[in-house]
Formats: sequence, C-alpha cells, structure tokens
Amino acid sequence: MNKIIYYIQFLASFIIAQTISMWGQFYTLKYPNISMFKAFLMAIPFAWLDWFFMTIAVGLGHKHNLVSETQDIFLLIITQFIVVLLINHFFLKQLLSRSDIIAFFVILVAFAISFSSLVSRLMGIPIPKKVKKNEKEEVEHKHKGDPDDDLAKRLGLD
Repeated sequence: MNKIIYYIQFLASFIIAQTISMWGQFYTLKYPNISMFKAFLMAIPFAWLDWFFMTIAVGLGHKHNLVSETQDIFLLIITQFIVVLLINHFFLKQLLSRSDIIAFFVILVAFAISFSSLVSRLMGIPIPKKVKKNEKEEVEHKHKGDPDDDLAKRLGLD
C-alpha cells in the first residue's frame, strides 16, 4: 500500500513539473513582438517551478525504486506530449490530427512494454534487478581493491 502512495506522489509532482514547464515554453507564443529578454523574464519562473517539482519527483522515483531512468524519459515524453496537445487545443486553438492521437497511443504502448519488461519476458532474456544506489555503492566498496576478486572477474570465475 505504501508503494501506491509513493507512485501517486511521484506522478503528481512529475505531472505538475512538466505542465509548468510546457506552459512556460508556450506562454510567450501569444506575444509575437516580445523581446528575447522579456520572454526570458517571463519564462524563468516556470523553469524554477519545474525544477522544484521535478527534483521531488525524481527523488521519490529513485529513493523508492519506482521507475528506471528509461521509464523516467518515457513518462517525460508522455506527459509533455499530453500537455502540448492540450495547450495546442485550448490555448492556441489548433485542431488535433489523427496522427497526433495515434502517436500518443504508440508512446503509451512503448511505456507499457518498458514498464512490464514484456519483450524481455517473451524472449527469455534475464531482467536486471533494480539495485538502489546505496546498495550498489556498498557492493563496489566491499570489493574495491581486492586483486583476487578482479582476477576472478577477468577469468569469469565469479
């Protein structure tokens, strides 16, 4: 049950961060004669807020081993894609095309395949276990400087 709460917190902060980021990038489009400096001044608060919420999301994701780095990127793409479609439709008043909708579902399928390790399972490829950073550092520190351990690894005996 705890993991569900972490996923909700992770997704909420991730979606908030990316929504703020995309809005900040599109916000100045309604002002075609704005100077570069003024556009920067308008956009920088959005970047700060994005950084704040994304730091929370990535921290939760890595601390509680919720998603891999690749899944972070897929989620980033999905979230930005949705927000851009919403901004295009409601703010810029542009129509959605059939290709936009198909592309969205292709991205969702790719995320589902990655998250479930579907292809690896079907092909019998071993799925690497997610190791927390602290555990990885402990293992590396434990074996650091042991020449017999290095020799065994090079010879494939470990």
